[in-house]
Amino acid sequence: MAEPPAIPGMQPPPKMSVWARMLNMFATPGEVFEDVKVSRFSVWTCLAPTFLFAITAALLVFTMFSQPNIQQRIREQQDKAIEERVKSGKMTQQQADQALAAMDKFMGPSMMKIFGSVSAVAGAFVQWIAWAFLLWLLAKLFLKVPVDFSKTMEVSALVLMVLVLGALVTLLLTASMGRMGATPSLALLVNDFEATNKTHLALGAINIFSFWEVALLALGLAKLSGASWAKAGLVVGGFWVVKQALFVAIGWGQMAQ
Repeated sequence: MAEPPAIPGMQPPPKMSVWARMLNMFATPGEVFEDVKVSRFSVWTCLAPTFLFAITAALLVFTMFSQPNIQQRIREQQDKAIEERVKSGKMTQQQADQALAAMDKFMGPSMMKIFGSVSAVAGAFVQWIAWAFLLWLLAKLFLKVPVDFSKTMEVSALVLMVLVLGALVTLLLTASMGRMGATPSLALLVNDFEATNKTHLALGAINIFSFWEVALLALGLAKLSGASWAKAGLVVGGFWVVKQALFVAIGWGQMAQ
């Protein structure tokens, strides 16, 4: 039978399945992004990688807060921060004792696992939408090319597959080393990692999977906009460097991706 005539302006269905797109992100990401560009929008292309990343991120956080050494290190850093506030006169000893009692009640290991896991799931979806919006905005402002927001949603979701692998590698490192900063980054060089130390946060930001993520985001933006990968990489990479520096400066380096 003859194929039905194509409707002008309607994009054809994707050539790759959602699972093929997700797996091919590690082998032929350029072909995946080309398929995204010319195909009809797929909501599952957005949701499947994001859900998978949310699950692995939650598992990573749960594993991290289950390590006795990490629990002890977090408590030591909390005690140190409160002690410094007492010494500087910003807090009385009575207020410090009340703060420590509240942390024992509301920030114990079990609560950290729960709140940390929930935050990881929420963070996965925030990261997906945030990068989708930023790719759309960067294309408009710097590349001067309008791109469909639905397409950047698919691209940013698919790139999360790299972070799924990164989360699994970090989980294995954390479980085997049992310490903070056990990530595939320069933070591995720090034996006594402190989440409040800006130098340590900067080392943690130099993560091989973050570089991979930025490279894929630039490739996806290049495919959608028609710009060269080098030009898209300069735009995306430049924004990423500024974002990382800002997050480290305000003490959010561990959240920067």
